[in-house]
Amino acid sequence: MSKADAARGDGLGGFLDDARAQAILAARTRRLAERRTAPEPETPLEDVLLCQAGAGLFALPLAAVERVTPFEPRRLTPALGRAGLLGLASVDGRLRRVLDLSRLTGAAPAAPDAAGFLLALRGAGNLALRVDAAPGAAKVAREAPGGDAFEGGARGVVSEGPGDLPGRTVTLLDLGDLLADHLSAALGARA
Repeated sequence: MSKADAARGDGLGGFLDDARAQAILAARTRRLAERRTAPEPETPLEDVLLCQAGAGLFALPLAAVERVTPFEPRRLTPALGRAGLLGLASVDGRLRRVLDLSRLTGAAPAAPDAAGFLLALRGAGNLALRVDAAPGAAKVAREAPGGDAFEGGARGVVSEGPGDLPGRTVTLLDLGDLLADHLSAALGARA
């Protein structure tokens, strides 16, 4: 390439005419503009409390959980009622109806003397859930609806959370559906 060719400025030693150079520049501009189009919106993350019941890993809306305390089976007062009701327990001086999350989700119930955690629920009258473990708060991305989720919830993937849980699939529980049989009694007892 001669200095005269390089001085022309088409970058290819002067082998392009002006029309061809303009066409290439226009095509390059279009490709660059296409790359700048907005990416697909990310799936919004939901703040949840992860909990285990039986073999399942579940997620409850974090805003729906008022308090997490150790569950002590010996402090539970047995009570008759609907399926899933373990009995009554005091949480911060307030009597709560304790439901077994394992039973509510169709799994085998926990052993009567099994320890675990008690999740006092906000906005659900005097209800609390007994779970085997409560690994902690997490952020979960909801998956597209599918047919394999528990009927009381949808599937999600843990994107941020404790330990080795990121990447695991969880069932996002809908408390309204899950507790429907117990809510009217719990809200009535609140008054």
